[in-house]
Amino acid sequence: MNNSSEPSNSGNKNLDSRENGNKQSDHSESRFRDTMKQAPVGITILRGKTFLVEMANDSYLNIVARSEDELVGKLLFDALPEVQEYVEPILNNVLETGEPFHGDEFEVTLRRLGKTEQCYFNFIYKPLVEPSGEISGIIVVATEVTQQVLSKQKLQRSENQFRNLVTQSQFAKAIFKGKDFVISIANETMLKDLWRRAEKDVVGRKLFDVFPELEQQKFGAALKNVFETGKIYRENEAVAFVDGPDGTRTFYLDYQYAPIFELDGKVGAIMVSANDVTEKVKFRQQISDAADRLSLATDGTKLATWDLNLQTKDIIYSGRLATLFGYDEYKLLTHAELRDHVHPDDRFSIVEKAFEQALKTGSYYYEARVIHPDKSIHWIRTQGKVLYQDNHIPHRMLGTMMDITDRKESELALKTSEGKFRTLADSMPQFVWTGDREGNLNYFNKSVYDYTGLTPAEMHKHLWRHIVHPDDLKENTRLWNISIENGTDFVREHRLRRFDGEFRWKLSRAIPQRNPDGTIMMWVGTSTDIHESKLFIDQLETKVQQRTKELTVANNELIKTNMELAQFAYVASHDLQEPLRKIQTFATRILETELGNLSEKGRDYFNRMQASSARMQQLIVDLLAFSRANAIEKHFEKTDLNEVLKIAQEQLAEVILQKNAVIKSDVLPHQNVIVYQFEQLFTNIIANALKFVRPGERPIIEIKTGQIAGHLIPLSEADSGLNYTYISFSDNGIGFDQQFKDRIFQVFQRLHGRSSYDGTGIGLAICKKIVENHKGLLDAIGKPGIGATFIIYLPEAH
Repeated sequence: MNNSSEPSNSGNKNLDSRENGNKQSDHSESRFRDTMKQAPVGITILRGKTFLVEMANDSYLNIVARSEDELVGKLLFDALPEVQEYVEPILNNVLETGEPFHGDEFEVTLRRLGKTEQCYFNFIYKPLVEPSGEISGIIVVATEVTQQVLSKQKLQRSENQFRNLVTQSQFAKAIFKGKDFVISIANETMLKDLWRRAEKDVVGRKLFDVFPELEQQKFGAALKNVFETGKIYRENEAVAFVDGPDGTRTFYLDYQYAPIFELDGKVGAIMVSANDVTEKVKFRQQISDAADRLSLATDGTKLATWDLNLQTKDIIYSGRLATLFGYDEYKLLTHAELRDHVHPDDRFSIVEKAFEQALKTGSYYYEARVIHPDKSIHWIRTQGKVLYQDNHIPHRMLGTMMDITDRKESELALKTSEGKFRTLADSMPQFVWTGDREGNLNYFNKSVYDYTGLTPAEMHKHLWRHIVHPDDLKENTRLWNISIENGTDFVREHRLRRFDGEFRWKLSRAIPQRNPDGTIMMWVGTSTDIHESKLFIDQLETKVQQRTKELTVANNELIKTNMELAQFAYVASHDLQEPLRKIQTFATRILETELGNLSEKGRDYFNRMQASSARMQQLIVDLLAFSRANAIEKHFEKTDLNEVLKIAQEQLAEVILQKNAVIKSDVLPHQNVIVYQFEQLFTNIIANALKFVRPGERPIIEIKTGQIAGHLIPLSEADSGLNYTYISFSDNGIGFDQQFKDRIFQVFQRLHGRSSYDGTGIGLAICKKIVENHKGLLDAIGKPGIGATFIIYLPEAH
């Protein structure tokens, strides 16, 4: 009994055992946590579905740049909210499935030390499983590899830049790797011009397996020497025989083998650079052959040849040249001595000037007088070409020389004869004029200048274009061209402008003058006044014809325009636009609802389809605008063009703001215009200037206005008897070549590809039609790389 009332020894032992066990467990856990704290990788333990941070070692705290108080005991996404978007789905999946997750070079945005950084990690998310099988948390083991990833990306960019340098070079380039010279890279010039092979047929293969013939030539030994010694090897105009699909071809090459070293200092590859100089070598050979043939050809003729060294002034010439200066053919003369024989009046004004021009253009030509030792004067003609060194420095001048004294004396006799003809013609009241065999007018007698009031310089500049009535000019030109082409007489009644502005009717006739073999040498023409007789007949018919013509043209234009506009408006507004709207609608729905089911290529196809349909819809809108510009409804009203400009700028405000454009304008006048058409005219011209801007250039558009006389407008359609108001739009864009001036006003005509500048090619055609609706003229002046100017001419009301 007594024993029963005392504590049991066994109970005490069990209690001691439990206490010892708890101490050992606490000690083990403490050792585990200390070990994790010191681990060289980041470790943290997350508990529960809220991801409470139970523990985080120093490495992990350093990675996320948080103190232990800021992280441990906190919810993970309260402490690190910036990672929630990337990490939370992965953590939830580990808790739900119990499957670990491994991340390699996983990109995460972290906010560390007050800055947002792009970081990369290798990590493991491993579930913590309790003895009951329940997943109570996740242990995270992470290592930051940001520097390694950035270094790898930098290396990849460097390699890509190196490859681009090789592939984009204008010279043939390739890289051979290893001692077997495996073709690693070959640019298009090497593949297409020298090897004549496709990239897939050579890359990855040994050079001498693809081109065994090169190993037997000097190139095999040279490559092996570069690989073994690490020294660059160069050679110029080396002959190479290269086999290809079209057979063996012979090349002359300037080439270089340059070693590419590995990190250990050994040669790992060789870069090949080659420049095909075959044409240059062959050309030099042809020059040599041509010189030999020329020497043979000129030995028995009166043509002398010469070769001048431009650096030393040493001259080599054929024997014939000395005789042209009055000496025996064996006489040796220096370049300076030859120049001393040139007539003083021609030495500087002709010979020296031609020499300076030749150094600029490469072509040498002059006709000048030379004085022989017996003081007689003779004429010579010299022509030649400049030869350049590789750095484009003039090196030599080759040419020929011949005596043209007889021809010059014949020309002098002809001039004397012409003088007599001119004296006779100037005494006649009729107009007398002449032209060369191609019909280019080159002489007018005094009566022409007295009648027109023009100076010889003005008359030769404008010819008939300035004095023939605009209504007669086109037919006049057509008939004159027919006469020139067929050699038939030219006969034409037309009106010519007198100095006081009055037009009088003339009967012009031109007859070709032929040499004995029938070849036309020149044209001689006359013009006789028939104004009074012509006027009597014309006055009877003018009013009836004019009224009939006006009614016919107006009626035909109205019928045609109404039919075209009605048909086009219907098609454009319904039959064409409705299918396009459906295409765009369904494409948009597919992209919105099925985007995840589409491949990258499929999404690209849908985007292209939308872009194409949008361009088609814009084309329809522009065509409708063009059709509207043809409409017969032309309601003119007195309008302040400054308000029209303001509306146009408001319509383009977004583009003007986006491109930081500057628009400067004079105060524009009030004009009778079709308001909506002029709004479109100003909008199209300004939009055109904003579109064709040089890269990096701020668009500047200057609008000017003023008055100009019709005869000063450089357009054949201008009425010289009217005054015009002009409005010009000048920009600093890419400009255009003046030869394309007429093309830019045609429907669907573009000077640039759609990939460079968008648009349908209708905008300027609309502008021209609108100006024509106002009986005006539209001109364009362009300079490539400098800008363009569009000028609107509006005739003043009578």
